[in-house]
Formats: sequence, C-alpha cells, structure tokens
Amino acid sequence: MPTISELKWQTLTAAVNEMKSPNMFLKRILFPVHQTVPTEDIEIHTINKGREIAPFIRKNGEAIMVGGYTSNIQTVSPPNIRIKRPFQASELLFGRRPGTVIHLPNARTQLSAIQEHVARDMQILADMVTNAEEWLCAMALQGTITYEVEDEEVFEITYPKPADNNITMDDFLDEIPDPAEPGVMAGRLEALIHSIKRIVSDASAPNITDAVMGSEASDAFRYLIATGELSNFLDINKVSAGEATFNEQFNDDGVIYLGRLFGIRFWEYSRSASLNGVDTPMIRAKYMEFFSTSSASQRVLYYGAIADMKALEGRMYQGERFSKSWQVEDPSAMFALLASRPLPVPRRPAATVSAKVVSG
Repeated sequence: MPTISELKWQTLTAAVNEMKSPNMFLKRILFPVHQTVPTEDIEIHTINKGREIAPFIRKNGEAIMVGGYTSNIQTVSPPNIRIKRPFQASELLFGRRPGTVIHLPNARTQLSAIQEHVARDMQILADMVTNAEEWLCAMALQGTITYEVEDEEVFEITYPKPADNNITMDDFLDEIPDPAEPGVMAGRLEALIHSIKRIVSDASAPNITDAVMGSEASDAFRYLIATGELSNFLDINKVSAGEATFNEQFNDDGVIYLGRLFGIRFWEYSRSASLNGVDTPMIRAKYMEFFSTSSASQRVLYYGAIADMKALEGRMYQGERFSKSWQVEDPSAMFALLASRPLPVPRRPAATVSAKVVSG
C-alpha cells in the first residue's frame, strides 16, 4: 500500500486552512481581519468613549494631563473546537469511484480513492468549523455569546453593547399598510434608520452601511416593496460595476441582496445551522441588524493557540486551524481531527444596532 501523505498532520493542517466553505457571510463582511495569537487567552479591549474636546491653556502654560480612550478590558479564553471523524480501513483501502475496476491491486487507483475519501471527509469537518465561526460572529453582532451543553461546555462572552443600541419599534413593520395613508410605513422605517444613525454618530462610531435581516423581517420589508411603500426610496440597481462586484462576493453564502434604502444596503440572511441538534437561525427572524463595514469599526476574528503534542514537537500551534490523524489497531481505522479556537472581537460594540421590527 502506498504511503498516505494526506494523513500527515502537516498536510492535513495545510489543507483545512485552505478549504472554502459556504455560510460565511457574517464572517466575511464583519470580520475580514483575522489574527492568530501564541496564547490560549486573549485580552479584549472594547472602546466606548465618545468625542472629547482638548482643553485650552494660557500661552506658555503647562500641558494638561488627559486620559486615553475609555475602554473595557477582559481576558477571554476562545471557544475550543475539537472534532473528529473515522476513516475505516475498508473505506480507505477498497473504496472506489463508480466505473473504477476494483479487483485489480492498482496502487495509483488505490491512492486516488484514498485522496478523494480524505478530502471529502475533511471538507465535512471544515464546514462544521465554518458554521461555528459564523454562529459566533452572529452572536457577537447581538452583543453576547452564550453556549451551554450539559457535560460538555458552558461559557458566556459579553461585549459591552450600549442599551440604546437595542431597539424595539413602537409601531412594527409587519402591519398592513392603509391604502388611504400612503407612505406611513416608509416613514416608520425612515424614522428608525435615522434614529439608528443618530445613536451610532453620538457614540463616535463609523456610519451605518448595511442592514442584515432575519426571515420575518425580510418578509415585512419585501411586502412594503411589493405594495409600493418603498418604491420612491429603494434603489435595487444591480448593474453598476461597483455594486455588482460587492454583491457577488457573497452570493455563495446564502445571502440575498434586496437593495439600497436611505443610504444603507439591505440583505436577507435567513440561513440557519444545526446547533447541538437544534435548528438555529444566524439572524433572529424578527430583527434587523445594522452595522458598518468600515475598517474603523475595528472588528478582528482572533484565533487562540492550540496545544497538541504533534504540532511543532509539542509546542503551541499558532494558526487558524490544526488537523492531525492517528491509527487504532482493532478495529483497524484512522481518525482525523480538526481543532480551532476562534473568537470574534468587535472593539466598538456601539458600531452595531439591533432592531426588532416585527411583532410577536
């Protein structure tokens, strides 16, 4: 049998760090900056200070001592992901593609089948980690990451998102518009957007550029489009080079671009994933989440170091993902493991606003 170089930890780790998976919209648009650290704990600094005017002094007077940014500091251990899958001997040694002769002991055919099987199963593990990263980014957008599974793991990570940045509309958008009062629903949405822009501006955060909606919020939004409430305000231009290029970056991530309204891009992101057997939406169904894509939002997706005896002769492995395999003798099989320690950090929590726009 040929040597299975694909199962060496160096090869597996390189492969899983290059694999691309669907369901990455929030990770890509909110956290394009990634940073690995050589420690298991990460110190989070969140900035929450507004604008402060420098004091004035007399000519030749002594300089006045001033403070820095008002910030909250907390040390967080990134969530720990370690998942594995078995490679059974019969699947690795005798698995074949349709049409491949199976009774000939052809080393090249055997190696090709092994490579395909390993790649397919490692993609499954990579997709699961990507789904976990996307869920963490979605929870960071809301302001709190809470996870609790009995006998496994329990943690809560809270970002100091101001109370004013969580809004519940007094008059929701899912009410049936009155034909005798055209423009009322559009006025409600415009007032909501203006109040959100004011909240973000008062916090010295970057201007809002995008809103991502859950399924019910999107239904209400699209109903207002269908009834003509938003006809005079909505720009659904998908032809211009800049807009088309930006939108197409996210087409494979399950997001639907609905148009630009009052200077903000609106997206439907109703995709969900299974969290410990429970179907969980990435964006709450009744909510719109507003944020800025500006680099001044200072969002970073950190990756903590991974401790493994195989990695770099027993030292910490610094990278986004680590993978290895090992053999068991009876029943004969190989196991492949994928580990990662992602932690999304929005350094300016006031740069995002959550708005409940649908009743119930």
